[in-house]
Amino acid sequence: MSSTPESVDGPQRTLQIPSLLTNSLRAVFDTFGSDLIQICAKGSVETTNRTNLDDLLQYGVTREQRTHHRICMDYEALPGQDGLANPLTEDVQARIFEELNVILSQESSSVDPDLAVTSFTLRLTDERLQEVTPVQTPEFDLRFVADPAEDAVRERTKRCNVDRGLYGELGFNIRNLNLRSVTETAAKHHQQSDGRYMSWGGPTDVRPRSPSRLAVRINNHVLPDKYGMLKPYYVADDHVLELQEDEIEGDHSTEATQ
Repeated sequence: MSSTPESVDGPQRTLQIPSLLTNSLRAVFDTFGSDLIQICAKGSVETTNRTNLDDLLQYGVTREQRTHHRICMDYEALPGQDGLANPLTEDVQARIFEELNVILSQESSSVDPDLAVTSFTLRLTDERLQEVTPVQTPEFDLRFVADPAEDAVRERTKRCNVDRGLYGELGFNIRNLNLRSVTETAAKHHQQSDGRYMSWGGPTDVRPRSPSRLAVRINNHVLPDKYGMLKPYYVADDHVLELQEDEIEGDHSTEATQ
């Protein structure tokens, strides 16, 4: 067993956070579809029409009109008698993309319009996650939130999304959707406890709870190969959370032994 890394000021500990190296609505829909129970996303486009004023052309006077179109999505699943009252079915997803194509398409762009996801929650049933958590049921809610991509993963994030044109053509900021919590659905609904078995407040939270075996199983069995990764962080003296660039390309998918 390797020793704990030492910093100048004291010991460090390593933790792993599952992450999606994209914030594309199309990618999230393609991956998780109707398993989504919450999602927030937004996008916009601005067009400019410029007209010369002929009688003032020699004075360099022109007329300019700008049109701004914005689409926001703030979806939350509503309970119904036989499941969800408003599930994100394939038909609903197709209708959303039809609106995007009509409202946000630009002649100058060679890629489909998209929305930038700021957060989403996935509900899934997976006994492989139950096996590594002290829970009674296999249904979980996984919440992801978009954070700026760290320098160590910016280029990899750009490569993952090159076919979607997120940054060069659509003007997206380079963000990753990082896992913030894993909650047993039944415990949350029955108010037995908060039911959270993984919790992280984001890049400024230096005391995250991210059990290694749970993080690895989420990375291996929930996240898509194209976008999913485990981000290895060092926490030094509970003061600094730093992504370890030299471990990014390494293999962090092996489950720890009990």
